[in-house]
Amino acid sequence: MKKAHLLMLALTASLLGTAGAVQGPTQDDLNNADQATDSWLMYNKGYMGQRYSPLDQINASNAANLQKTCTFKTGEAGSFQVTPQVYKGSMFIATSEHSYAIDASNCKLLWTNVYKPTGPEVNPVSRGFALADGVAYRGTPDAHLIAIDMGTGKTLWDVKVADSSNGYFTSSAPVVWNGMVFTGEAGADWGVKAHMYAFDAKTGKKMWTFDLIPTGNQAGADTWQNADSTATGGGSIWSSYTIDANKGLIYMSVGNPAPDFAAEYRPGANLYTNSVVALDAKTGKLDHYYQQTPNDSKDYDTSAAPVLYDVDGATRMAVSTKGGYLFSYDETTQKQVFKKAVITVKNQDKRPTKAGLPICPNYTGGSQWSSPAYMPSNKMLVVNAVDWCGVVKLGEVRLIKGQLFFGGAMQLNDIKTAVGNTIGYDAATGKELWRYSLPGVRIVGGVTTTGGGLVMSGDSNGTMFVLDGTSGKVLYKDNVGKAPIGGGVATYTVGGKQYMALAAGNTSKGVTGVADVGSRIVIYSLK
Repeated sequence: MKKAHLLMLALTASLLGTAGAVQGPTQDDLNNADQATDSWLMYNKGYMGQRYSPLDQINASNAANLQKTCTFKTGEAGSFQVTPQVYKGSMFIATSEHSYAIDASNCKLLWTNVYKPTGPEVNPVSRGFALADGVAYRGTPDAHLIAIDMGTGKTLWDVKVADSSNGYFTSSAPVVWNGMVFTGEAGADWGVKAHMYAFDAKTGKKMWTFDLIPTGNQAGADTWQNADSTATGGGSIWSSYTIDANKGLIYMSVGNPAPDFAAEYRPGANLYTNSVVALDAKTGKLDHYYQQTPNDSKDYDTSAAPVLYDVDGATRMAVSTKGGYLFSYDETTQKQVFKKAVITVKNQDKRPTKAGLPICPNYTGGSQWSSPAYMPSNKMLVVNAVDWCGVVKLGEVRLIKGQLFFGGAMQLNDIKTAVGNTIGYDAATGKELWRYSLPGVRIVGGVTTTGGGLVMSGDSNGTMFVLDGTSGKVLYKDNVGKAPIGGGVATYTVGGKQYMALAAGNTSKGVTGVADVGSRIVIYSLK
């Protein structure tokens, strides 16, 4: 009997494989993620970064009937800027040190992974995962890249990307393509010199590196007229990445140069800061780039990932910035199509002074880590942006290891003057179609569009809202316990039923001071 029992256990193990094993998402799944209805695989849903789902069970005619299905509370406070990622009914979410898997239909906890940092944690935030072949990849506040088993939550490997004691961290949600994991460093505000990397998805071995602050004979090095300034040149990558899978190009938004406000210290355009850079994904070689803000002196990062879309027979790339602009480029001609101010812009062509320069927006305004969404049914881009001004002051340029390297300071205007906006634009021309504005409130989280004609996001007061994509009219609102919303909304099906999941509880970028800031996932469905 004992021998028979052992044989039965062996047979069971051979049939089931490793306990909790998850197969996929496959490369085909990832290639089709933009149009998938049963999943939300990447930070911005799919490679094109459109944050659009063709799902239409929930639509303009019934959105008013939404109700909470369940809530998962992490028990943590702090930055919470993820968009929930879903595969085969399981949802994967990240905080600064914790990774969770929960049931995407009822919020039941499946597993928890706790990361134990080995270096200083520079900025405790994570924007999520890359999911592929049963593995969830994420960055850490001490600049590591780790691989986690999607079925069990076990850490499979851990690679140190950079030395966090110098100000580096890896906050962006990685992306996987053809066996490679792509991620880059952040930390420009601490005076780092950032890079973009590709790692082998199975082993974590580094495959290529691209210097975001070029030196020597590298293209763009001549845009740093003070060569010494490249050692602390900045160039953070904050959020996630976009891929043209047909061309094999990976696009990344690169943030501000350093020191943030003392542009005279680093004369020149300062490539590749404040730019969208397209690299050959296999080799890491530069293909092309677009710079939005040369020689930035106000911390106007191009921080949110770009979106690729097809309109009127042309492939476009669009990106929104902290400086308050929406840009669109033709990917065939590589020329700018439009540049649209989405909020108040003031004194952006003037340098900061020691006495102080009033500017609009301040460095917590514009579009922070959240990208535009695309709605193909009406050829519309939707942008979240905060209209909020301030005063920038020039100061001493002095680098102290591990401390902020601003070369000045920013004073924010009264928070009551801030206005959060969700705005629809014609994706071909940049013409404004409608605007949803909330005075005294910030809208910094992700915006999502659907085949049901919906636009979904949330505000700093903790209210999730659903808008009609044609008119911008409010169809549904729900407050999630006054937990500021800095994350995004994902929508997907489980068992053929459509759900919406929201990440709330963010306390960064001036949205603190509320009674209840614990991070949580709230899942909605129709009554």
